[in-house]
Formats: sequence, C-alpha cells, structure tokens
Amino acid sequence: MHINRFIKAHVDNMARKGKYEVEIHGPNGLRSRGMRVTAVTMPALTIETTQHTPSSAGPPSNYINNVSYGGEVTMTFMLDHTYEDRELMEQWQHEMFDEVWNLSYPDDYHGTVKITQLGVDDLPIYEVELHQAFPTSLGELGFSAESMNEMQTMDVVFKFRTWTSSYENSPSGLLGGLFNKFSRKLKSKVTKKIGSKIFG
Repeated sequence: MHINRFIKAHVDNMARKGKYEVEIHGPNGLRSRGMRVTAVTMPALTIETTQHTPSSAGPPSNYINNVSYGGEVTMTFMLDHTYEDRELMEQWQHEMFDEVWNLSYPDDYHGTVKITQLGVDDLPIYEVELHQAFPTSLGELGFSAESMNEMQTMDVVFKFRTWTSSYENSPSGLLGGLFNKFSRKLKSKVTKKIGSKIFG
C-alpha cells in the first residue's frame, strides 16, 4: 500500500498532542484537575550504560549501570482572576518547610501527578503517573503594558522519583480489538450525553 493511502486511512486514529488531561494530588487534600494546564511533557525513560572493552582491540560492550526516569516535568498554567493554581502550588510548597525554615519529611509533601493522553473520542489511551512528586519551582510572572490582552501564565517544575504507565486500549487479538472498539464507542457516547446534560 502506498504510504499516503495508509496515512489517509488511519489518520482519524492518530493520537493528537492537544488531547490530554492532567490530575495533581498534593498533601493534605491539595488537588487540581489541571483544567488550565496549557502545556506539559510526559517524562522519558533512559537506560544508562557504561562501555567496557574486554581487550585492547575490538568493539566495546555496553552494560547497564542506572535507570533514569527523567526526574522532572514542567507544566504551563493559564491563570484566571482567582490565581487558584498559583495559590495551590504555593500552599504545597509551604508544606515543605515551616516559618523558621525547618524542612519537612518527604512523606509530608510528596504527591502524585497523572498525565493522560486522550484519544480523538476524548477517552484515555495512555497514562503516566509520577510518584513522589512535588513542585520545586514556581516560575516568574511577567507583566507588560504592551501585553494588555495577553493571558497570564505560570510555569511550574515538578520533581519526582519514578513513574509508571498504563495503556487503556492495548490490542489483544481480533475479538479483543473489536470489543475494545465497541466499548470505547459506548463510553464516548455516554460521556458526550453526560457532558451535554451538565453543560447544556
């Protein structure tokens, strides 16, 4: 099959960069659905290696010496007139130290962050959960008289230790694939009906 025909036949099933959700869970009930997150990157997973040459000549071998989960992600938030997301992140950071800058135990401020890739039907297809996550940096807020109509944004850097992933639409044979497809269509219809009832 010609590549252009293949792309045209399957383009409707391709994942879109603009289809995602973010869910943030901090300590002491701090929580955000990330509705105003305008940009985020899922972390990488890197197997780090060192080279070893068994003799004075010949190609070296690579041996694993570490596993890196990326360590941090940056989210960009749009800020509304309540500055709710900024307040939430500041509250979370204040869980990390007290008024005389004594540092808290990690268990007291660790949280989780979920980043979900949605399909064209707005249902989850892939999710990454960051473990032992917490916001280490709240970006500067810029102001300018020349940007009267520009939305205010804020960058937040989250550090984390590891992440795990889950796939919601893994192929499992012909019958499994057909069942998944039917199930997703049904969920999509239900989600749309609920949305239309809530939002009119």
